[in-house]
Amino acid sequence: MGSRANSDVEDNDYGDDGGDFDDDSAYDDHVELTWEAQIKEAIEELNEKRSSTREEALTKLQAFIAAEALDSQRDDLMELLKKSVKKGAAKECILACNVISLVFITIGEDDEKMFTDLAPLLKYTITNHENTEVKAACIYALSTACFISSTPQPSHLPTYDLLSFFSEIAISCGASVNASQNPETLKAALESYSVLYANLFQRLGRDRQLTMQARRYFNNIMPALKSLLDHSNVDVRVASGETVALMLEILDDYQRKREDEEFSDDEAEASETYNDDDPDDMDEVTGDFRYDDIQGLVAALGALSTDSSRHRSKKERSAGRSAFRDILKSVESNERPFESLKLREYDVDFDGWVEITQLRFLRDRLTSGLQTHFVHNSMIHSILPATAILYSPVDANGGSATFGGSSGALGSTGSRLGSKSGSRAGSRPSSAMGIYADAEDAKAELDKVDRKYLNAEMSKLRQIQRRRDRGRDRFDDY
Repeated sequence: MGSRANSDVEDNDYGDDGGDFDDDSAYDDHVELTWEAQIKEAIEELNEKRSSTREEALTKLQAFIAAEALDSQRDDLMELLKKSVKKGAAKECILACNVISLVFITIGEDDEKMFTDLAPLLKYTITNHENTEVKAACIYALSTACFISSTPQPSHLPTYDLLSFFSEIAISCGASVNASQNPETLKAALESYSVLYANLFQRLGRDRQLTMQARRYFNNIMPALKSLLDHSNVDVRVASGETVALMLEILDDYQRKREDEEFSDDEAEASETYNDDDPDDMDEVTGDFRYDDIQGLVAALGALSTDSSRHRSKKERSAGRSAFRDILKSVESNERPFESLKLREYDVDFDGWVEITQLRFLRDRLTSGLQTHFVHNSMIHSILPATAILYSPVDANGGSATFGGSSGALGSTGSRLGSKSGSRAGSRPSSAMGIYADAEDAKAELDKVDRKYLNAEMSKLRQIQRRRDRGRDRFDDY
């Protein structure tokens, strides 16, 4: 499975024609002040009465979001963004949702308060707004906020609440949010459901409560997903199929662990209670996992992987067939999909539906800022460990000491500044630079760099082993 988009980003030559700088420090200070000034100006413009001015300000914010500048104005910015969602026209609302996603990816890690303050407004807008594009944008903003800010744990109610909310959209074919059969809304709900399901349930095992919840959600949404495989829109069909493949991958992996006796039911905590109105519930969500209608599902996916319906365009048929071939291999043969992105000088590999689902979701939110985030944003490294290979201690120097970019020009310039600040792998920030208050701060920062460097080296080794394993699997097939 190849990458859907080329993620290489060209450098933006800020400052090349704008005067001479005596040293890198002066260059960095100049650019950072420019970023901060533009962000502050854009935030101020969100208060303007003219809607076109607010839309232009939101577009600027999409292109220039710096962590340092946002930290001091986060609360003001979020209030203005909520105002744009609540009272703005459709275009303004969509832009505001895009900026909300970028804000959370940039500075929203583990900030559940920012999420809980925002969630009610977004859910209300999804349900009641007349414009379906606005509904979809709000769904993506809501799921991004939950995905980034919430710490996955068995009892995490906000994630469960949104999984139920999105699954109900699928089950009702959009009717639950007044968007019956609407493809944009259904696609957004399915992709959002998938990324939250993957984040919460990707490591099933000894935690019986978590496993039972994963199986409940699977049992609840599967009939709707099979029905949506016949939807008239190819994006909805593909999103449905990929959601099925993701859940089956997670639950099949759980079953393999059971069969390999990595854990037993006796080890699991029996803290989960079942619904007294459904006495069969415990049988359905405990013990061995088997999907009863796997043959019917394989037949439906097989038909879609060779779709030749005349009433669909050639381009639509081709896109659907390509996607469903990967889905069919996964469901029928447990063959994990594979995707690779070329970032910097590395081919970064992503194996399985969990990693690929998270990758695509983040890529669609970040657009042109993907490379900067994948290199500098440590939160991305924790979600997608394969991206740790991109880290180099040089990134801790100069203008890139902390993550400071989101997308567009900022992302390009951040990479450019980082390349000017020191040698390649093995370099460290110097405590003589004057950026630390005392020796303890310097030591702590150096320790952090050492850990990141180790993670990057381990990631490289894992990439090599993955490729060896794939080559061995291909050889064994003959």
